[in-house]
Amino acid sequence: MNQIQTPEVSPVFEDPRSRSDFRAKYYPTANGREAPPVNASGRNQRVILEFLAAYYQLNCLYATLLQVRKKPKSRGQTRTEAEHLHAIEKVLISRDRLEDRYAPYGVIAEPVIEKGFTGDVTFSFGNVDARGVPRSEFLKVTAYVPIPLPPSTQFPDLPLKIEGLGFSTKKFT
Repeated sequence: MNQIQTPEVSPVFEDPRSRSDFRAKYYPTANGREAPPVNASGRNQRVILEFLAAYYQLNCLYATLLQVRKKPKSRGQTRTEAEHLHAIEKVLISRDRLEDRYAPYGVIAEPVIEKGFTGDVTFSFGNVDARGVPRSEFLKVTAYVPIPLPPSTQFPDLPLKIEGLGFSTKKFT
C-alpha cells in the first residue's frame, strides 16, 4: 500500500536553543507543551521545531522593537525602528515559506499570540489524527462499470479517449 507522503525537513535548520544567546522566555510552546528535544528525529517533531524557531525569532525581534520604541523620537530612532520592522518582515516571509512548504502535507501551525508575542503554536498534521495516532494508509477502490454502445457504433469512431488498467473493448451481450 502507499505510504502517506511527508515532506523532507530543511537540512539547514538550526534550533535556537543550542545557541549561546538563547533567551528561553521568547521560545514558544507546542500544543501547550514543551517543545520536542533539540535532537528529535521524527519528521513531525522536526517540523514543529522549524516553526518554533521562526516564532522564537519573531518574538526576539519584536521585543527589541519594543525597546527601540521606548526611546525618545529622533531621526536615528525612526531609522532603527524601520530597520527592525524590515527584519521582522523578513522573518514573516520565511515563516510564510515554511507554511507554504508544509501545507500540501496537511501541516497547520497556528500561533497563539498575546500582547504581540507568540506564546504557543498549535499544530495539526495530515498524517496523524487529533490524538497523534498515525492515520491508516490510503485505500484504492476499483469499480467495474459496463457502458453499452448504441447498435452499429464502433468504439474507434467515438470522440473519446479512455485509458487505464482493465480497459476493454470487448462486447458483452
